[in-house]
Amino acid sequence: MDSPLNRFRLELLRVLSGAVGLSPEAYNTVEAICLRLEQQGDLSPLTLKTSPLHDILQQVKQSYPSLPVGLHSLAESFFNIADSLSWYKRPAPGMEDFTAGHANADIIGPRGLVVRDDIQVGVTLMRPGLTYPDHHHLPEEVYIVLSEGFWRQSNNAWHSPGPGGFVYNPADIVHSMRSVDTPLFALWCLKL
Repeated sequence: MDSPLNRFRLELLRVLSGAVGLSPEAYNTVEAICLRLEQQGDLSPLTLKTSPLHDILQQVKQSYPSLPVGLHSLAESFFNIADSLSWYKRPAPGMEDFTAGHANADIIGPRGLVVRDDIQVGVTLMRPGLTYPDHHHLPEEVYIVLSEGFWRQSNNAWHSPGPGGFVYNPADIVHSMRSVDTPLFALWCLKL
């Protein structure tokens, strides 16, 4: 089946399968995510929707050719489904700039375009100059970084994996991310 969702799934699988320089724990999580991605799941119909950060999404779309060449097909496959995603915002009381300046969407998972209960794949967009609040969750997580930005775990120093880099968050670790003077754009995968 050659649908836009299936092309995205295959591109995500290709990029994750080629990950290098990860810790053994991160490789184990990537491998488990890849095994789950090999199964298609039930596809939801694609309907047009508007992102609350449509201007940022367009800016990121125009800048994706500056990504490493190996990520172009993944980015293109994402943009082919982006207008069908159900975007949502994480509540953050007292952080009005963050609340207004970020959006997440599930692509694969319980609320995704591909309905699955064993994996969750999503996207985060953030306007420049924002910090995603510290948070944690039980599932392990792997980010594919598609923009400049900084990541942090616990009280460790902020670090920049750079476009094309990966970030692995062990189960239940406190983590955060921060955009720079350009939007933050990242895909994330959770092993449920």
